[in-house]
Amino acid sequence: MSMLCSLYRITPEQITRLKDYPGAVSELVGFTAPPPKASFLSKLFGKPPKQPSLSGQQFEPVAESDIFELNQAWHILHYLFSGTNAEGPWPSGFLMSGGEEIGPDQGYGPIRLLDPERSRAVATFLDAQSFEIMNPAYVASDIEAAEIYWQASSEHTERQRQLEELWSMVKGLQAFFEHTTRAGNATLVSIY
Repeated sequence: MSMLCSLYRITPEQITRLKDYPGAVSELVGFTAPPPKASFLSKLFGKPPKQPSLSGQQFEPVAESDIFELNQAWHILHYLFSGTNAEGPWPSGFLMSGGEEIGPDQGYGPIRLLDPERSRAVATFLDAQSFEIMNPAYVASDIEAAEIYWQASSEHTERQRQLEELWSMVKGLQAFFEHTTRAGNATLVSIY
């Protein structure tokens, strides 16, 4: 099973509602409960299982334009930013730590809220990153020794391709956080 990471841009109004209804965070990020299973008698008599009522819904899911998917690259980016495979210092360790835990465990811990101030700190940190900083940190043997969830290559051409792919993701992160902070919004970090 893969560990994936997604970032969600949310408004101050959504933060307020989320603090009132923290258990509804999965609605906000678009996680849905599995459909109910049909009981033996329902199968026997052909009755469909009851669908859960949506009347208790607290949130519309975050718009696709306000989501940044890191997928499996989150762990290697965390390592390159923080120098560790575990929780790191703030703000370099923002992908694994920092912020306020909201709602139930989503598989690898609760979703974390980076309020507007923390999102600004991440934006400032990301703006200071460069390809020249990442390049010497990308050492395949060190990445493997740290048990990073990523298949790093030491072969020159493939290493360069991987670095360029990761740098492209960092530029996307920079744009995501710049847009988030310019609007005074916050960020949810979900590892699932």
